[in-house]
Amino acid sequence: MSIPKSSSFAGVSSGQVIDFEIAEVRTLPMQGEPHLWVKGVMPTPGFDVRLTPRVYHNRPEYWEIEVTVTQLPYRANERDETNRSLMFERSVPLSGTVGVRGITVVGASQTMRIEISGESL
Repeated sequence: MSIPKSSSFAGVSSGQVIDFEIAEVRTLPMQGEPHLWVKGVMPTPGFDVRLTPRVYHNRPEYWEIEVTVTQLPYRANERDETNRSLMFERSVPLSGTVGVRGITVVGASQTMRIEISGESL
């Protein structure tokens, strides 16, 4: 099977794309490398939130990074679930995952383009 050069694949084979509230690029102190930082609310407890860059054959104009959840391999008891916050904050380094013009953060019902220029990534 031949795959067109412009196609991409999500980095996680199973998972569900969820929405986010805030997405921004931050440079972490002491590292100097830009990171994508995303904040939001999980739909339900018992899941792990990940920022999943797509895999491309060629560098795209905007590299897509999906906000996904996967179910944890264990089930917390009900008492733990009611006390656990559904808020999440995740970050991922952008080295090697920035398009020609920047990145696109992909949520379930929204996308956000972030221009990244003048950076050697």
